[in-house]
Amino acid sequence: MSEVHFETTCDAPVDVAFEYLDDYRHVLDYWHGMVSYTPIGDLNQGLGSTFEAVNKVGPSTLTTTLRTTVWEKNSRVVYESVSGMDTITVFEFSALGENRCRIDLRVRFRLPGGVAGRAMEKALAPFVGSATRNTADNLVREIAAYHRARPERRR
Repeated sequence: MSEVHFETTCDAPVDVAFEYLDDYRHVLDYWHGMVSYTPIGDLNQGLGSTFEAVNKVGPSTLTTTLRTTVWEKNSRVVYESVSGMDTITVFEFSALGENRCRIDLRVRFRLPGGVAGRAMEKALAPFVGSATRNTADNLVREIAAYHRARPERRR
């Protein structure tokens, strides 16, 4: 399984960052290459929520069904694939004072298909790394804008 990992800081409190990430309607705003992200079933957030994700990574378009397998408020969210590309995405949040936080983003993935899948995984790794870096940058920017726009912040 290949893995990419980025740590970044954000100009927002950890609870605001988590709140933003926890709303699936924001995914297309920050996730680089994501073209569709749709809830499946009754839950659209929290433990057990499931989503169909369509993501363009380099020359490939990948459809994956993701389930939230860990949901620790203001701390950690883990999405694991239940169909499509084998993937685990982990977001971890840490407070860095009152109005800043650190976000750790890990993406692990494995493509099916034995030797051919491993070769394609190796070819896609640079695209996944670049997309994950862009996702982390976008997430920080979008969370900071979300925080600045919150009504309680403007008082």
